[in-house]
Amino acid sequence: MLITDRECQRGGERFAMPTLGEIEGKLIVSEVVAASCLRQLLAGPEAEPLSSIRRRIKQALQSRCKKAKLCGDDTDAAVEYAFQLLDAAVEALGKESEPSSTRDETVHRLSNAAVSPR
Repeated sequence: MLITDRECQRGGERFAMPTLGEIEGKLIVSEVVAASCLRQLLAGPEAEPLSSIRRRIKQALQSRCKKAKLCGDDTDAAVEYAFQLLDAAVEALGKESEPSSTRDETVHRLSNAAVSPR
């Protein structure tokens, strides 16, 4: 269903036009990931921020998918896509060359949490 690196995979050219369901799914996942990260940021420092964000994402997506009457496989695929999106964001933050001192601490904590098992 949804994968973050679809366009980079071999044969991705066959899927140049995403379906409306894929677009809607990506928008929902992006909204949930962004809202969960923002809530965590505004909540203040926590020992395990990434695990808290993952938990919020999973709960929010399960609720949204249930309201949309999606099957379990589609819900699982949406959650997995959200985790891929979150991991890609954490990885991108870790690659930034000169983050500010406050962001540097947050990026370091999130990078360490991303490496640890889920």
